[in-house]
Amino acid sequence: MQSSISDDDHTLDLPEIRQVDISEPLRWLEAGWQDFRRMPLFSGFYGLIFILLGYALTAATWQSPILVMTFVTGFFLVTPFLALGLYHLSRQREQGGAVSLARSLLAFRERKFDVALLVTFHVVVMVAWIRLTTLLSALYLSGTRFSVSVLIEKLFSTPEGLGMFALFVLTGAALAVLVFITSVVSWPMLLDRKSGVINAVATSIQVVNRNKLVMVLWAVLIVGLLSIGLATLYLGLLIIMPVLGHATWHAYRSLVA
Repeated sequence: MQSSISDDDHTLDLPEIRQVDISEPLRWLEAGWQDFRRMPLFSGFYGLIFILLGYALTAATWQSPILVMTFVTGFFLVTPFLALGLYHLSRQREQGGAVSLARSLLAFRERKFDVALLVTFHVVVMVAWIRLTTLLSALYLSGTRFSVSVLIEKLFSTPEGLGMFALFVLTGAALAVLVFITSVVSWPMLLDRKSGVINAVATSIQVVNRNKLVMVLWAVLIVGLLSIGLATLYLGLLIIMPVLGHATWHAYRSLVA
């Protein structure tokens, strides 16, 4: 994706963006794992929150399998914001001071306005995703509520179901790519610098633009690990989400000078 924003743009005042080796995402994961090992209780606390959130969303929408599918896949859209405390833990550890769970829980207070703006963007994307899946369900499945087994059969054994599933995947992927491009380093950057949300998002876009293959690999690793977490009935998120959150901090440090 091409961007007209350059590092010389004094209005946005973007930081220097590094081009990194294709193997860097694996190093980020390793660094994230090391952070998890050194802060297992604090990191695991956040992992437990993700598990409980997954169960709560599933329980709340269980009577409508379409909504279950919508909210489960919605994990991919909201994880950058939900991992804010994990970025802060990695930042505290990097700075060499005492690591505080309470401070990480209140990390958003350092940049309340900018965080609120970026949260609003994620909420808008999530609402759009819910509306789109509801519309697809009404168009292709006549708005009828199905059991999980009947829904699976309907999706994969009828032309209407296959059409809906294809659009479901395409629209979900488009929104996920949008979120990824705009937030791959923007959340850690908001914590680390006094630049505004526009600068943070613009930097994130430039990072993706200058490291396309690296970012593709990073996105594949994120989706793959999150899928494993969801496939284990959320239990895998206890470790996967903290490791990914910490790794995202190290990705930011690697990509943004």
